[in-house]
Amino acid sequence: MHDDILYRLRTSFKMPNLILSNDQLKNYVLYELEQLFNDAATTLQDHKLPMPNGQLLIEIRNKLLREKLNYDLADLKSQHSLNLSLLNNGQKIIYDSVVAAVL
Repeated sequence: MHDDILYRLRTSFKMPNLILSNDQLKNYVLYELEQLFNDAATTLQDHKLPMPNGQLLIEIRNKLLREKLNYDLADLKSQHSLNLSLLNNGQKIIYDSVVAAVL
């Protein structure tokens, strides 16, 4: 899991030479384990395991937010143009109404 997390961080940050301290990696591993335990309706604390550092969780949340907001605008515009041309007359009328209401 340790190596997988380091690989994922290197690829997500596009930093192939990223080096993290053992404490940072330990916290990321604990965070990932906590997520797995949460999926199973339990926690690390339930198993008397240490919890990840709170600051790390904030950093991870910020990273996830940055990822969510990191859109490929050129790709989205291309998809929009393609899909817009595929709308039938009724769909186009509804689309135009929604866009007019939002803008």
